[in-house]
Amino acid sequence: MKIRNVYKFAGLLVLYVVLQSRAGGPGAVAGLEVTGAPGSTGNTGTCANTGCHSSGAFDPAVTLELLDGDTPVTKYEPGKTYILRVTNTPGTGTPADFGFQAVSLNAANEQAGDWGNPGAGKHVVTLSGRKYVEHGAPSPSGVFLVPWIAPAAGVGNVTFFAASNAVNGNVAPSGDGTAKKTLAVEEGTISAVFALKNEIASMTVQPNPVSEVMNLAVISKITGNFTLRIFDVQGVIQKVESLTLSPGANEKSIEVAGLSPGFYILQLAGGGQVPATQMLKL
Repeated sequence: MKIRNVYKFAGLLVLYVVLQSRAGGPGAVAGLEVTGAPGSTGNTGTCANTGCHSSGAFDPAVTLELLDGDTPVTKYEPGKTYILRVTNTPGTGTPADFGFQAVSLNAANEQAGDWGNPGAGKHVVTLSGRKYVEHGAPSPSGVFLVPWIAPAAGVGNVTFFAASNAVNGNVAPSGDGTAKKTLAVEEGTISAVFALKNEIASMTVQPNPVSEVMNLAVISKITGNFTLRIFDVQGVIQKVESLTLSPGANEKSIEVAGLSPGFYILQLAGGGQVPATQMLKL
């Protein structure tokens, strides 16, 4: 009887370790593609794979939005950076944590575009020649924001596939809820503003992510006074700085210790140009 209990305890311990490790992301830990995209692995192609999460609890619903600043769009400009927002909204109950996985594919079900630095608690993993972005640790928030870099012109329409779970935190497959969603966006044309940005100036943040001081590197073809605006992902201006630039390489150090951790969009206005880039504040 005692030996039987020892085996039972050992089995539960193994299950605990497996489930805890999978909390680090289905792709990175178990090699699972769970977005529901063509070629997804597992029984259902969602987070409800065997050994991960059962479905049915919390009645979650997933929404996908491609944001240009704070504005959802249905078309992308080739080469431009957007924010993909994955939102898991429970219909009932109060989940302890959330997780997700997403991928962007073209009409041939191949990787379309690329993911930028997803920030703390998330990572990118390559599976079957595709890049998936997913949680790296359980998140108390059901909202996930990740930068997506649109592909070059000619790729055509892109479809985002995402799955998300709402979990009760009992470190077991039972009592959780899962949902999935797709979002199709059309290829648009490169706007005059975006073309002008690429032609006249470029801007990068070094290093990125940033802790207290942001080093901004700007290569400009003109001289003038510029305004740097730092937006959060909701499109709200959080900081404004005045800069004077000369032709060629310019380096500016900007204090950002007062900003809350998260993603920010940097926009430089002046002289008819609007270069933009992104920053992750730790």
